[in-house]
Amino acid sequence: MKLAFDKDDFLKNYWQKKPCLIRQGFADFTDPVSPEILAGLAMEEGADSRVIESQADTESGWLVTHGPFEEYEQFGESHWTLLVQSVNEWLPDVGELITPFRFLPDWRIDDVMVSFSCENGGVGPHLDQYDVFIIQGAGSRHWRVGERQSMRECQPAADLCQVEGEFKAVIDEHLKAGDVLYIPAGCPHDGVALEPSLNYSVGFRAPSKAELLLQLGDIAMQQESLQERYQDPEIGSDDISWEIEEKQLAALKGFLKEALESDETDRLLARIVSQSKRPLPEPELPTTAAQVPDLLAQPNAFIEKASGARFLKLSKTEFYGNGEAFTVIPEALPTAEWLAQLQGSKSASELSKRVNSTPQAELVAEMINQGIIYLYIEEF
Repeated sequence: MKLAFDKDDFLKNYWQKKPCLIRQGFADFTDPVSPEILAGLAMEEGADSRVIESQADTESGWLVTHGPFEEYEQFGESHWTLLVQSVNEWLPDVGELITPFRFLPDWRIDDVMVSFSCENGGVGPHLDQYDVFIIQGAGSRHWRVGERQSMRECQPAADLCQVEGEFKAVIDEHLKAGDVLYIPAGCPHDGVALEPSLNYSVGFRAPSKAELLLQLGDIAMQQESLQERYQDPEIGSDDISWEIEEKQLAALKGFLKEALESDETDRLLARIVSQSKRPLPEPELPTTAAQVPDLLAQPNAFIEKASGARFLKLSKTEFYGNGEAFTVIPEALPTAEWLAQLQGSKSASELSKRVNSTPQAELVAEMINQGIIYLYIEEF
């Protein structure tokens, strides 16, 4: 699957700047999931799903019902939308929708949310705090999208945030199958289904400074090298005790800046951004390096990166996955880089060509044990 547009122009003029519509970004688009399969997935206990009604018997007319669901007849035939988060972690075919967007940093990828809307279904005008590409599947939807502007948020129903009043739209279009809409974080948008429709939202997390500092603080508490204590700048006996002086603020900021610019913080940030959104499924029994060559040599064996897993390179000797550091010696570097760029399923024989030594086998075993990659046998 290939996204037909000018990536360089997009990155220069639109990415995180303003919304854009890519007509027929995916020509001859075929839905990787049907409404029936999506509805069945929303019946599963572990799936994060909800139905949003826009003509409910409530004061605002809006109502959010969380899954798992047993049936859908009570919602009627119009004015409701089913949304299921992280469908890429359940259905590999949906996960393939991420591949065309890997010209962007892997660590930014969040998940693929899939929605099915009946006629006139939608979630109302709202803001998202992440960057998103919305792929139109079956059906059609009317979208209005604005650039960033001053908007007041409201909550017409529990677990539903919208914006009040009208917003100035720069995109006001009907989307058909294969069209792609890009919306940066913080841009108001509103989509209403013109007929039963499927939409695929490939989301890219855009953490705030506060969120990153909170995560960094939590993990930094475990690091011995960051336990150095603050020391006052030179203090005079005539200094006012109840006044925070400029030199004290400068000393505090410098103290934090020194920590943020350290190599240790680079490693901590790599651990944070390599962490998967949800726990990765680990094998019941650990794999050893000695077992790896025979496992890869099995007929019809395939290797695949787990949905939601990241394996990121920080330096020639440091890789990160599942929030953990992997020390890679030069001999195993080609193996690590091949696994980092792995997309979809590959024959295990392809990896076997790159596993000719104990360090290379140890790397593969550790990644299997961490749940970052897994091996399976295709039955024909």
